[in-house]
Amino acid sequence: MKSIISTALLSLISLITFSQTTIEGTYLPVKNTRILQVWDTAATTMTIPTIGANQLWDYSGAFGSISDTFELAVKDPIATPHVADFPDATHASFLRSPFVLADSLWLYFTVDTVGIKNLGYYSDKSTSSGLVTAGPPEFVLPMTLAYQDTLVDNSRYEGFLDYSGTPVRVVRTMTKVMSADGYGTLITPDATYSEVMLGKEVINQIDSIFVDFIGTGNYTFATELLDVTHRFHFLRNNTFASTHLMQINTDATETIARYGWYTLPVDFGSIGGTVYDTTGGPIITGEMYLYRENSNFTKNDILATTEINNDGTYQFDSIPYGEYRIAARPDLGAYPNVFTTYYGDTTDWVNCQTAITTADTAGIDINVLYGNAQVGTSSLGGNLSLNIWLKNNDPVPGIDIIVEKDPEEEPIIETNTDIFGNFSFPALDDGDYKIWVDMPGLPMAGTYNFTVSNGTVVNGLDFEVGADEIFPSNMIITSINEPTINQSRRVKIYPNPFVDNTLVNIDTESETKISIDVYDITGKLVYKVIQEQLNVGSTNYTLNDINDAGIYLVKVTLGESVECLRIIKK
Repeated sequence: MKSIISTALLSLISLITFSQTTIEGTYLPVKNTRILQVWDTAATTMTIPTIGANQLWDYSGAFGSISDTFELAVKDPIATPHVADFPDATHASFLRSPFVLADSLWLYFTVDTVGIKNLGYYSDKSTSSGLVTAGPPEFVLPMTLAYQDTLVDNSRYEGFLDYSGTPVRVVRTMTKVMSADGYGTLITPDATYSEVMLGKEVINQIDSIFVDFIGTGNYTFATELLDVTHRFHFLRNNTFASTHLMQINTDATETIARYGWYTLPVDFGSIGGTVYDTTGGPIITGEMYLYRENSNFTKNDILATTEINNDGTYQFDSIPYGEYRIAARPDLGAYPNVFTTYYGDTTDWVNCQTAITTADTAGIDINVLYGNAQVGTSSLGGNLSLNIWLKNNDPVPGIDIIVEKDPEEEPIIETNTDIFGNFSFPALDDGDYKIWVDMPGLPMAGTYNFTVSNGTVVNGLDFEVGADEIFPSNMIITSINEPTINQSRRVKIYPNPFVDNTLVNIDTESETKISIDVYDITGKLVYKVIQEQLNVGSTNYTLNDINDAGIYLVKVTLGESVECLRIIKK
């Protein structure tokens, strides 16, 4: 039964393939999506997959004894009947399968930047109902896995089931070795898929069964079952609502296939429209980006890209029903001074419209926006990287960096980060500006405000991408006139750096609602203050619950205004 449960979790995993040798698990399918699995429980014509690079796996005629088609649905734990037993769960799924002990299961698991863990399940099957929890939980997959990488995990499950009227206690200990053993092209009875990764699991498990024979609550040891199972998972990035295309279960010698299934897409359609220039004519070259809304990991969740046709039209095919943000990126060589423009005709993801699909969707048109050519002699430069706690300050390429007028927030000019995460603006007119880093789903927890005139050179405009927000890296911008980050006349923090506690002083000219949020360098919220109404004048707040030494970001929200400052605890 447990092998089916782990398979269900893996069938939800999303993976991104880089150069056919490295995958990065970044999110599960969003809640309220589903797939169908076509099962062959006899597997009489199913061969064992070959391993290695550039494989061709042809299973177009391998499913000769199809038993049934079952649904696997992803749910929000709050909307499920057994969430109280799994308060830490971030995701849940309801599994149907042809196996009695693995049918009608509510599975609960966590997804974070470390990986995916199975917390256990509740069986709603009348012949085997009950709760089984994992401790330690089963580590299903890390967030990064390269070709030929290996993962070893030990887990333990324990629970009580009503098995056809007999109370049973089950204890399962499991050692699992998972490796990325191949990549290539997969042919299923449904379609042909390229850039597929083959993941192999070797599972050694021991089931200890205890039975309450007379119904007194005393469980007597009945038997111990040992089993070794090998499973092969065929994984591909963003295919319909799942990345798990197919799975084969074999014996320990990998000579006999026990069963297998492949995925059928459901609840999907197309999204299309036209991209127009300011003259009303079509944009004839460029690229479209489809960002999934409400995804499990907010960071730049690009579900698909497609080219803009020479008549300005575009179309995304085979897209799961859901909510999306859509952006047009015209070719900068053909359209100088153009901005990446979102549906709703805006240059940033926060203010754009979303498209909600329940069928084929057309008419998602975009009118691209332009900035004025800059002729000034001032210049800017900076870098965008992942926070060191996420991924060793790895660069983040291909992200839009926008210079905006301050305080009007009017976009002036745009560029993209290069493969090293660097960006630069070689010419900028005199004025007051700030920087916007446009990564859909990730808000900015502060920025740089600066003035340029007569050839000012501003460098060190560096940003880091945390788990939930983007924040400036430097206390001071390296420039000719060294403007400071987010100087504020209304918010002051002292002492800074501090040892035990520090004071946040806020000056207001009118009554307003206030909140103070303190984040560590990973983007995790560590301290919060909310006051519904702040009176006119000067008010002090003491921050005394920050335990660990390090750098923190303080975000002060005053009504509709936000001030962000850095503090350092020694």
